Amino acid sequence: MRPALPGPFESGVQMRHFTVRAESGMIGFLPVRALMGAGVTAAWPRPARVGLKLIAPDDPASATPGDQEGRVDAVRRLPPDRLRLFHHEHVIRSFREVGRAWLKQVGPCRIDVIDADLLDDGSREFFATLADQSEGLVDIRREELANSEEQLSATVSGRELRIDHLARSRAQLSEDEVDFLHEQALRYLGLGDSWTAERILRAVLRHRAAPSVRSQLRLACSLLGRPLEADFQSLRRSELEPGTQAAGARRPAFRLVAGWDLLEQWSGTANQIERNAVHQALFAVVDRTVFRTHSTSEVTSQPQEFFVRLRQGLVLKIRIRDFDMFEIAYVGPVGETPGIDLETGRAA
Repeated sequence: MRPALPGPFESGVQMRHFTVRAESGMIGFLPVRALMGAGVTAAWPRPARVGLKLIAPDDPASATPGDQEGRVDAVRRLPPDRLRLFHHEHVIRSFREVGRAWLKQVGPCRIDVIDADLLDDGSREFFATLADQSEGLVDIRREELANSEEQLSATVSGRELRIDHLARSRAQLSEDEVDFLHEQALRYLGLGDSWTAERILRAVLRHRAAPSVRSQLRLACSLLGRPLEADFQSLRRSELEPGTQAAGARRPAFRLVAGWDLLEQWSGTANQIERNAVHQALFAVVDRTVFRTHSTSEVTSQPQEFFVRLRQGLVLKIRIRDFDMFEIAYVGPVGETPGIDLETGRAA
């Protein structure tokens, strides 16, 4: 049972009212990053922008704290009794600097968190720290429905979308794709975001059961104070080494190999519900279940292409590149979709 979010709020104070939505995924701090959008991060003092690097590393205003790899090596050399304490102090200091700068800009406020049970541990700890340091200026509540005029969503970069897609994929990844995930995990670890690093490293371990990956995952778990070996023992060999799957296993999944730029451009203006719908459709393509789970239309003039119809007039166009590869050819509103009859909704 997760602990309740901080509260209550003293009445009679003029305040702004924000709504953010928690969600599960590889990348953490999305609800926190949504809130940061209500401020002007470029105007923050450097300590706050250094702290922002932990929460939103792709924010142009975030400041790099120093050599990330050097920090990981330095942390690894600490004795066990100092390891967890060092990490916790770094994280809380970052949270406080970010919270202080943000509060100075937005003032007293109420924050409604939708689907609060889905909050990642990093966001949960940030909200607790923010409420603790606000001296009654912030009220954070669990809510079932959004009732705020300021409903905020985080901007997700193409890099993060690719991490999420590859880390969730059950298909056999290429060496370059595994390398990409591994590099990103070490990047988050170097910034102090051990929560995200741990999630990505567990995905890497499914494809590369190397001692170095185990060691890095063990470090991330140590920083978070989580058990280690029990997690490794619960993994089956087939999960660690996809190449050892038994004969007769289902056909390999598709891999998304192109179209990240289109997805990133569209995501910048889409809301969270729309982004979730597109992500679910993409995973259905990966799993080869999209024709069963979604409404689709083939393109008669291009047999290797088809449309996936989503909610609220949203359309995804997929192009099959090979037996196990596909790309995104279009994502966006049906009214701007190339090659589809607007009157019938069918592919031209």
